[in-house]
Amino acid sequence: MMKTTKLFLTLALSAALFGLNAQMKERKVLFIGIDGLRSDALQAAATPHMDSLFQTGISTYDSWHLGVTSSGPSWSSMLTGVWEAKHGITNNSYSGANFANYPYFPHLIKDVDPSAKAVQIITWNQMDDASKNTGGYVTNAKWDLAIDAGTHGQGLVTAAAKIQLNDPDLDVLFIHYDECDAAGHATGFTTNSPTYMNATQQVDTEIGEVIDALKKRPNYANEDWLVLSTTDHGGQGYSHGGQSDNERHIWWYATSSQGTLTPHQITATDPGSYQMSSNPVDAAKLATTPVLTDIAVTAIDWILPFDKPDNHPVWDLDGKSWLPDSVSVVDTSSSVGQKEFQYANSFVVFPNPSAGTFYLKNETFGNVPSKVRVLNLAGVVVFEGIMDRPVYPVETEGWSKGIYLLQASSELGITTKKIIKK
Repeated sequence: MMKTTKLFLTLALSAALFGLNAQMKERKVLFIGIDGLRSDALQAAATPHMDSLFQTGISTYDSWHLGVTSSGPSWSSMLTGVWEAKHGITNNSYSGANFANYPYFPHLIKDVDPSAKAVQIITWNQMDDASKNTGGYVTNAKWDLAIDAGTHGQGLVTAAAKIQLNDPDLDVLFIHYDECDAAGHATGFTTNSPTYMNATQQVDTEIGEVIDALKKRPNYANEDWLVLSTTDHGGQGYSHGGQSDNERHIWWYATSSQGTLTPHQITATDPGSYQMSSNPVDAAKLATTPVLTDIAVTAIDWILPFDKPDNHPVWDLDGKSWLPDSVSVVDTSSSVGQKEFQYANSFVVFPNPSAGTFYLKNETFGNVPSKVRVLNLAGVVVFEGIMDRPVYPVETEGWSKGIYLLQASSELGITTKKIIKK
């Protein structure tokens, strides 16, 4: 089995064969989930570590919950990339789960790269039970390790995270902090509660330790970690589960450890809720608002070579990726002309993955012949041809299942796409 490290090294070798000036980093994901932290509390509290993460990536204090503001449905939406109408979880009992059809995102990653290593560390027992396939639940999460910190609290989460981050083979780490939610239930989900605000500030300290451990990894300079974070809900009074603004108004961020993402803070308006007939979801507003289901899709897009994982016909995901089209595993050049840029960004491959034929479409320069070739991860050319029509087929008969690099080149420039033979 090919480890992810080897995968990206081989991609780098293949890019070199293409004559590309590639700067390859091994891509990994750290997902930090903070239970029950309202957006206004995060903004008001002294949280220097999270503030720094907000400022270095794509972020918003104006994310909105579109579903049931209880923990079970919310964490399920984050980890699957779909809302409760698909994953089936509408309460904290996890009854009615449809994880067999909509599994946690590590399952989807491992379907493409079985050697990818994924670990979760959580403090809420119901989530741990579901993830371990106990109690009759079927998540197909494919965690290589699921650690339940239980009542030991966020200090143990941080300690366990530090240990896991020492593992060079780790690809996905999900950690869950529960103290803000506990403080909200005990003393109120409000900035007027010292206990709630202290819990917010303490979790920020814990996150600072995790980020320090991340930066101390021996191979950190050759890795690019996508750090994702959000909360499952806010709160109203001493509880949550309803549709008030205080329960639905949350926050969201995605940042790169290597500065790959251009900092961009998003101000959004309420896109609506699937639970409120009086406030139906507005598709146009939703398209510009990071939400819970975007966590899984953005994580998949970071690690796996899909052009549009949210449009994958088999996965049928509800979320969207927040990675710009310009962010690619293969960084071709720092000085790309306008025509070259347009050429690269207008070149589409579909379906991807494919079990049979890939179709190539050049939406802007369809009348400019392009030389097309496909290499496997050993650098062997498995296909060559001339794209002389707007939509061009690439047959995969005789190819092994796996990841390939497709290169199209013309007088206008060069572009490289990652494709998968199912």
